[in-house]
Amino acid sequence: MESMMKQLKFVWVFTLVLLMTGCAAFKPSAESEFYLLSSPPLPQRQIDLNSDLIVVGPITIADYLKRSSIVTSRTENHFDISKLDQWGGSLEGEVQLALLKNLSSLSADKTYVQYSGLASSMGTYSLRVDILRFDARLNGQARLEATWAWFDKNRKVVSAGQFSKNAPAGSTIEQTVAAQSELLKLLSQDALTGFL
Repeated sequence: MESMMKQLKFVWVFTLVLLMTGCAAFKPSAESEFYLLSSPPLPQRQIDLNSDLIVVGPITIADYLKRSSIVTSRTENHFDISKLDQWGGSLEGEVQLALLKNLSSLSADKTYVQYSGLASSMGTYSLRVDILRFDARLNGQARLEATWAWFDKNRKVVSAGQFSKNAPAGSTIEQTVAAQSELLKLLSQDALTGFL
């Protein structure tokens, strides 16, 4: 009888372990979330072929940002690279597109195209930007540090500047990306003011 009780106890424990293992095995894993920088829509208008053609780019970003994962900071020297929160495209491409759309909405008398686009070789001017810092601390500040320069078609610098601003980041990645988008809008305004 005692032997049979031990066997039943063993079977019961074994079944319980199998059930727990099975539940763990079928637990859905977390899925990646994808984010895009926001910017105003391109204005609906006929392009004036006599207006200045402005090439936006090239855009370079710091090495620590060259990844699909969103980077957040814990301290000035400690960064977290998210496993699940990802950029929807390359960050360089996202920044370039956001700058182009911001500039188009701020200065409708000029035509803006992406660097390496079809018309980029015919540009009257080009805006080049180096992103040095572009990250945020949740419940802290989003930060953008960049240098910018306007070049004429002879590759001569006509205006240049440095940009460094912070904005409240919010408590979620989505709020952080929105804050970073606002910082890019401010960078666009700063670079355009330096050019006009």
